[in-house]
Amino acid sequence: MPRKQPKTADWRNLPLADWNCTTFTAYLEDRTRELYGVEYLPGGGGAKNVRWSREKGMMKQAQTKYGNTVLRKFIDLCHAEYRPNAKYPFVHFTLMYSHMDRNFAKAQAAETRGKKAEAQAEKAAESLTDKNVLDWL
Repeated sequence: MPRKQPKTADWRNLPLADWNCTTFTAYLEDRTRELYGVEYLPGGGGAKNVRWSREKGMMKQAQTKYGNTVLRKFIDLCHAEYRPNAKYPFVHFTLMYSHMDRNFAKAQAAETRGKKAEAQAEKAAESLTDKNVLDWL
């Protein structure tokens, strides 16, 4: 029997490559509860449905431009940097995207470092395998 794919809002069980705006929103909601102890709401002005729509549009734009790995790292960096206060008890994606966008470069750099380290590890493993084969021969 084939294994069932997790729902898109189930960010804990869905592979990062399969995340979409619904997954990232669920991630933001859960992380906001964990880190700040409050319910997540979209930022900006206007009616709540307009704010959700605007925020998901920003999220989709960032996801298309940077990819899922960088976008998640970006959100994590913004959460790590943000200091809550009485007026703004948590950070919303609108603020991250519009005022903390420098973290995209940091997230990209972290992903690049990770890919380089992964490539070096693969190369070292191949080298060891080649040496072991030659030694065996």
